[in-house]
Amino acid sequence: MSEHQCYIEQFPHKLPHRDDPELRPCGHYACSPHTISYYGTGDDDELVGDYCLVCYAKTFPDYCPDKLVLQYIIENDAP
Repeated sequence: MSEHQCYIEQFPHKLPHRDDPELRPCGHYACSPHTISYYGTGDDDELVGDYCLVCYAKTFPDYCPDKLVLQYIIENDAP
């Protein structure tokens, strides 16, 4: 079992946990179900990579798969 808690636990969310959290490039620990890989459009190479779901929602709000996380971030201007 990991000594770190999945970052999304600080926020309301619907997606389940299945794996131990791992450190993601965004600097947060997140389990696999709460990690999203962004492959880019060809014009945004600086954004390509893995994001915890919270950072993904902040960076790509139109594509966030968990609306509870997105709603919280928008309403609370979460860091």
